[in-house]
This record gives sequence, C-alpha cells and structure tokens, in this order.
Amino acid sequence: MSKNSSIVAIFKEFLTRYPTHFTLLFLLLVVEGSVAALSVISIAPLADFMLDPSLARTGRITKAVVSGLTVIGLSPSFWMFGAFFFLANMLKGVLGVAIRFSILRIKYTVVRGLFGDALHTFFRARWGFFSGADQGRLLNTLNKELNTIGDTLGQLATLLANTIQLCIYLAVPIWLNAQMTLTALGLAVLFASPFLMLHRISYRLGKRNTETANVVMGVVSEVLGAARLILGFGRQSQAKERYFKAFDQHVHVTLRSQTLSTAVAQLFQPVAVLAVIIAIGIALQHQVRISEMAAIMWSLLAAMPILSSLLQGNISIRNFLPSYEQLVSLRQSAATFAEVEGDRLFTRLEQGVELRGVTFTYPGRQQTLRDVSLHFNKGEMTALVGESGSGKSTVTDLVLGLQIPETGQVVIDGVALGEWKQNSFRQRIGYVPQDPQLFHTTIRDNLLWSSEKATEDELWEALRLANAAAFIKELPEGINTIVGDRGVRLSGGQRQRIALARALLRKPELLILDEATSALDSESERLIQQSIEQVVHETTIIIVAHRLSTIAKADQVYVLRQGEVVEQGSFAELSEKPDGFLNTMLAAQLPLEQQDAEVVCST
Repeated sequence: MSKNSSIVAIFKEFLTRYPTHFTLLFLLLVVEGSVAALSVISIAPLADFMLDPSLARTGRITKAVVSGLTVIGLSPSFWMFGAFFFLANMLKGVLGVAIRFSILRIKYTVVRGLFGDALHTFFRARWGFFSGADQGRLLNTLNKELNTIGDTLGQLATLLANTIQLCIYLAVPIWLNAQMTLTALGLAVLFASPFLMLHRISYRLGKRNTETANVVMGVVSEVLGAARLILGFGRQSQAKERYFKAFDQHVHVTLRSQTLSTAVAQLFQPVAVLAVIIAIGIALQHQVRISEMAAIMWSLLAAMPILSSLLQGNISIRNFLPSYEQLVSLRQSAATFAEVEGDRLFTRLEQGVELRGVTFTYPGRQQTLRDVSLHFNKGEMTALVGESGSGKSTVTDLVLGLQIPETGQVVIDGVALGEWKQNSFRQRIGYVPQDPQLFHTTIRDNLLWSSEKATEDELWEALRLANAAAFIKELPEGINTIVGDRGVRLSGGQRQRIALARALLRKPELLILDEATSALDSESERLIQQSIEQVVHETTIIIVAHRLSTIAKADQVYVLRQGEVVEQGSFAELSEKPDGFLNTMLAAQLPLEQQDAEVVCST
C-alpha cells in the first residue's frame, strides 16, 4: 500500500463510517470560521478609534461596524469596540475548544471501532493465525498502534479544521489588501517548501518506530510470561538487559521521529513571521491605512501558526502511516485464515465424530498426519496415545475446527464440519487443554464464563464431578476466591480440576481432554481420573493421554506414530497384544508409575 493510498484509505474510513461526527465537525468549523473572520474584522474599528476618536476618517470595516451599531441604537466608543473585539475572540476560543472536543471524540470513537473490527477479524480466523503470528507485533498493534491510528485521524480532522480556518483568515486580508496578503502568503509557501521534503524521512522513521515498538512489546510479553522460569534460573538481570536493549533501540528511533515533528513547527514559525514583516514593509511603502494594516497583520499572525501546524500535521501523518499499514497487514493475514462457516445449527450429537482420510501439515514442517481415519462414537470414551509429535493434539484441533485438513474431512453426524455453524458446535463442547487457562478473576466467574446462565446448584454439581468442591470450600473466600493471572494462586491440580468443572458445567455433547493429566502428580491425576469415570456414560469423550493409566477404561484406543494410526482397539485388547505398541508403552511407563507411587507413600 502506497503512502498516498494509505492516507486516502484512512480519510475514507473517517468519512464513510462516521458521517455524523464529520458533519458536526464541519458545522462547527463553518461557525468557528465565521467567528474567526469577525475576530479579524473587530480589530479595525478599535484601531481607527485609537487613531481618531472622532472617526472622521475611517476605513470600510469601521464604517460598516458604526452603521450596524447605529441601527441597534448604540453609540461607537472605545469600550464598545473593545467589547466587540473581546467577545469575538472569546467566542472564537470557545468554539476552538468545542472543535478540539469534537476531534478527540472522533479519535476515540474511531479507535474503539478499529479495535472492535480488529478483534472481530482476528477471532474469525482459525488458530493458525494466532499460533503463527508475531505476538509482539499483534500486541503492539492492539495496544499502541491503534491509538496511533486514532491520532492520525485526529491529525486529519485537525488538518481539515486548519485548512478551513486558514482560508477564512486569508479571505478578509485578501479583501482588504490582496497585494500585501498574497506577498506574505507567497513568501511563507516559498519558505515552507524545504520542510515539505521531510515527509519521506518522517515515513521511514515512523516505519522503524513501529517495528521497534513491536520488538519491545514482544520482549515484555515473553518476559512476563516466563517470570517463573526467569526467577527459577536466576536470570533476572539478563531479562532486564534484554528489555532495555529493545527499549533503547525504540527510544533511539522515536526521539528522532518526535523531534522531527516538533522541529518543523518551531523552525517554521520565525520564518513565517519574517514573511509577515516583509509584507508589512511593502504595505508601508504603499501607504496602506493603519487600521486595515492592523487587521491584515492580526489575520496573518493568526494564519501563520495554522500554516505551521499544517506542515507539522503533514509530517506527523507520514510518521503515523506505518501503524495503519501494519493493522491492514494483520487484517489481511487474519482473512487468509478465515473459518469456513456453514449454515447448519448444531444442537446435539446423534452419531459421533469422524476423521476421514485426513492429511495435515503445519507450515514449514514435515507432514503431521497422513491419511488418518478415526471414529469417535457417541457415548464412548476414545483415547489417542502416542509419542510426542505423533499428531494427537492436531487431531483435537481438527475436531474443534481450529485447523483445516489439507485432504480428507472432519465429519459430525455424517455432515462435514464446514457445513455447521462453527460456534454452535463449539458451544456444545467441553475442552480441557494441557495448560488450563484461568482468568484473573474469581473461581465463580471462571466457571460462569463457560455457561453464563448456570445456577448455584449447577456450579457446585460441576465442581463435585470435577472433584474440586472440597478444596474450594476450604479456601478463605470459597468460590469467590480470585485465582490470579492464569490461576497462579492455585496448584496445577487445582487449576486443572477447575478447568474440568468449567467444561462440565455446560453439560457438553463432546468432552475433549488434551493431555489434561500429563503434568499432574499422582494424587491429582487420580482425582481427575475419578471425575472422568463419573461422566463417561453421560457424554462422548476424546482423551489425549500421555499417562496410559488414565485411559484404562477407554472403549477405544488409537495409537498414533509419526502421523499414522498404527494400532486401534479396546484398551484391554491392545494392552495384552504381544509386541504391540500400546503394550510396549505400558511396559516403559510402569516402572515410572511405581516410582511415583513409592514417592507418594514415603511422603
């Protein structure tokens, strides 16, 4: 996307999506411009009265003002002209505040809208978008760059306001003395031309500023997410050094970027004053009336800062464009991962779930699944086992619709998954991942997040089924205990049981347990196992297991190896099969489980 097309795209978004805000701003600008013209005109009669209180020889403006006062029965005086000058400028100031408020409201309305649009686009994408995205780039876009885009739109609105103001400020002096005004304006434009050449530098600095901000946000995300690991390894100094290195690189760029924007306005102002001085000198040579010269000078002195802000705004917008371009890039990336959405509404599982000849490969990696066919029958517990990297978790992602197979189909009750409304199916699933994601709120709110309309009895029934009720009742705040970020205030087993209760609360048609006990101690695993046994006949269960003792009561077991199904059958059949894969895995795990049992007994 070119820089000019980016500006057009931003401005188009501003006009088409927020016409009411734009119309209000435009009306305010017209009124403010009219008042600005009055504020310029109001200085002329004041100057004429100070030079000649008798008003015997006055200019066109003063004569018009005196005639107006006579019509309404008022006598011209210094105080009357002073009051006119004061009120015109006060009203102009009030309208300026209203315009600034309107611009800020537009900015934050747009930021809110863009943030909502971005989240909508991102969450319509499959998991592949999030797993493959640069987290620093994603977080920085949502945290900082969207606000920067809002600033850009604010700058565009300000440019519009300034342009209208500039035209009105110049209209009056051109009417009074075109030669003097055009001379000052021409000199100002001539002096401004070198500053216009800086927009390319500003764009490059803005692009680099966005890139380094992405890196900083990525480092912050990683450091905070790995806080336990950093403390455990005693690498606090290295974590701080890594952050400061990224931060210093960002500051190095942003200092130049922000200084450039400020420098343009600061350096142009004295140059603009020089243009006005030259124009006044020319006017004196042509014996322009003092009152008219005062009005022209007042108008030009008010117009030159506006011209300065136009230059600064141009530089700032070029600096902000990379933020908008990054947002557009992320939107386009998310769109390529858009979910395939059908029109069938899922209500209950009648037959089961199937994978028919599915092949899947992650980008840049070897094939994960090769022509895999699996059946998850209604009312049964089906286990997926195998070595790490054999494709077990990929199967659950395919069932959830988070990934799409290259070949083959995922079928729900004989209908391809893509023909169902995805969320109608997912809302009937209970999902417990290996790393339970709890939110930084109470246990109650974490449970209700799954099923908002659940009653108190239903909450405690889900906790009972998950073997979590007992330990929750012992907590000081009970079910209203805040669990901390990602549940950090609870043990791994407690987090996992709350996650299981959250899944069970919605009375799912399909319960997916993805390595739900792999990182737990033997006692926590036993409690989770008991929970599974309580619900095994009430729902359909897919369980990905590392610890094979968890699946002893599975109706069906699939053993995956290097992306292929190498063994299938009941747990009893496969565990007794000589030289079978499951039998071999059980033999390898048995000594480790005995060691765990001995440790538990000794403690």
